[in-house]
Amino acid sequence: MMCRRMYKGFTLIEMIATLIVLGLIASFAVPYLSNGVRAYNNTSAALNTVSQLRYASERMARELREVQRTLAGNFDISTPVTGANNNITFRKSDGDQVIITSAAPTLSLAYDTLLSGTNFTLSDELTSITFNYYQSNGTQATGTNNVAYIEFELILNNGATYSQRTRVALRNQP
Repeated sequence: MMCRRMYKGFTLIEMIATLIVLGLIASFAVPYLSNGVRAYNNTSAALNTVSQLRYASERMARELREVQRTLAGNFDISTPVTGANNNITFRKSDGDQVIITSAAPTLSLAYDTLLSGTNFTLSDELTSITFNYYQSNGTQATGTNNVAYIEFELILNNGATYSQRTRVALRNQP
């Protein structure tokens, strides 16, 4: 009688065929997974930039609303209001001097009383910022006595460009 052997396991050919099939499946699946990761990273970077844009705009608007009037009736703005500027220096109603400066890619805010000489970064993705000054009738202001609105346009870039224009009505109107 012939003795029959029972072999358990896989042959070399079966293992090679399995590895080839798994390799083919992986070569089709990897691009889809990497596209998902790339989309996540792009969305995360965009959300971070938009968050910085909102924060910087809101912070600057809150500070600008508090521009104080001098005894002569002018707003205490040190920066010339004729023409567009990319920096602004003014005194708030509580007496603090506020300086908003731009040196791309950094937008910063500084106070003369709070940690004098310290710049607080509002954004590190700045492309440009422009301040414009308007009278209450919407025309360009000619001096600090007739400014009713300060409008600024903030542009940030992290590979894509995001912009926001904000018009701030000054308090302490005559």
